[in-house]
Amino acid sequence: MTIEDRVRRVLTEAVADEPPPKGAPLQVAIRRRRRRPVLVGAAALLLVLAAVVSLVAVRDRNGPGPVTPADTTAPPTTAPPTTVVSTAGWKTFTDAAHNLRLRYPPDWVVRRRHAEGTVTLAPPEHAAKALAQWPPAAVTVTAGGGYYVGEVPEPGFTRGRLQGGQAYLRFESDPAQMEAWPGQPKPAANVADRPREGTFSVDWGRDCKGIGPHRCGPHGLTVTIYAGSTALWNRYLAVAEAIVGSAEPVTPTRPSSGDRGLPACRPDQWRVIWTGEQGYAGSQRFFVSGGIQRLKGPRCHLRARMELLVRRAGRTLPVPGNPAAKLVEGDLPEDGIVKESGSWVMRGGPLFWSFYWNEWCNKGLEGSTGLRLTAANGQRISIPGPEPAGAGGGSVCQDRGRPSRLAAWP
Repeated sequence: MTIEDRVRRVLTEAVADEPPPKGAPLQVAIRRRRRRPVLVGAAALLLVLAAVVSLVAVRDRNGPGPVTPADTTAPPTTAPPTTVVSTAGWKTFTDAAHNLRLRYPPDWVVRRRHAEGTVTLAPPEHAAKALAQWPPAAVTVTAGGGYYVGEVPEPGFTRGRLQGGQAYLRFESDPAQMEAWPGQPKPAANVADRPREGTFSVDWGRDCKGIGPHRCGPHGLTVTIYAGSTALWNRYLAVAEAIVGSAEPVTPTRPSSGDRGLPACRPDQWRVIWTGEQGYAGSQRFFVSGGIQRLKGPRCHLRARMELLVRRAGRTLPVPGNPAAKLVEGDLPEDGIVKESGSWVMRGGPLFWSFYWNEWCNKGLEGSTGLRLTAANGQRISIPGPEPAGAGGGSVCQDRGRPSRLAAWP
C-alpha cells in the first residue's frame, strides 16, 4: 500500500462515516525537521494530506523505509493529450457558494458529500456506490479550498490548463507501488486489477467564496478521478477529464498573483521568513519552505526574485540548477506569513516559497552542506542542508545513478 493509501486510512479512522477527502496522491513518505516554530500550511486538502503524511512518516520511522519515488530529475512537462470528448448535451452542475460550475454526462449521477464544497459524480452503473470509501469509478470535486500549489514538493507531477485557462498541477498514482497494509484490502496480484487515481490541483483565483474560515483570497479546485482497476480507468478517463476540463468559476475571479495596480513593495516593507520547515519527500528529495512577512507601510504588491544556493566550505556545489531561482508575486499584508499563538501561519497564497534538491546524496555530494537563500531586498538567510546519511535524523540515502538537481517548487 502506498503512503497515499495510509493517508486515507488515517482520515478514515478520524471520520468513520465519511469517505476521506481526495488530494494529490502522496506516494512517498514526507519527513520534516523543524528547528523553529512550526509553519502551518494552507487549509487546502493538499496541505491537510501533507500533514497527515508527515504524521504517518513519523510513526513509521522505525519501520520499512519509504517507497522510492519515480525519477523526477527532469522538469515537469505538460500532461499528454487524451481522447477529446464533446460536452454537447451535457448537464450543468452549479455551486455558487463555492464559485464552481461544471458539465457532466446526462446519465451520470451527482452526490453531495458531507465535506463543505465537495461533490462526487459517477456513471449510472456505479451510482449506488458513488459515495463509498473506494467507489468503482467516480470523480470527486472540492471547490473553494486553499491556494492550489500546495505545501510539499511532490514528485511526478505535470502541468496543464483547463479550457478556461486556469493552471493546474496533475498527479497520478502508480498501482505498481501499492503495498499491503493491516486492515485494508490486499492489493491484487495483477497490477491491472489495482485502483488508479489522478488528481488535479487547479488555480481558481481570488474571491471570497472559499471554504471557511479562510474565505477571501486565492483558492484552489481539487479534483480526483478514481477507478478501481485499469480497465475502469481506461473506460472512464476521457469522460472524467472532460468533466474536469469543463470546470469554470460562476463569477470571474482575480489573479492569484495579486493586484499589480497596488504600489510596489519597498525593500524595507518585507522580509523572508524561514521557520525551520525542511524535510524529505521520499529519501532522495530534500526540501525547504517558508514565506514572506510584511514589516510596515501601506498595502503593496510584491514581485520579487529569490535564489537558493547549495555550497560546501564556501564553494558552490556542481549541481545542475544550482543556484535555483523562484519568482514570488502577491499582495501584502494579505498573502504574508504571520505569527499567531507562537507559530508562523500561512493560510495559503502565492508568497509561499519552496525549493527542493533531488538526488541530494549522490556520490561526491556526501557530507555536510549549507544552503543560502538570497532575496531581492538584499536579505540573506543561511539554512542547514540535509544531514549526512547515517546521521541522527538523516534520511536513508542512496546513489541511484540519476543526476542531482536543485529547483524551485513547483
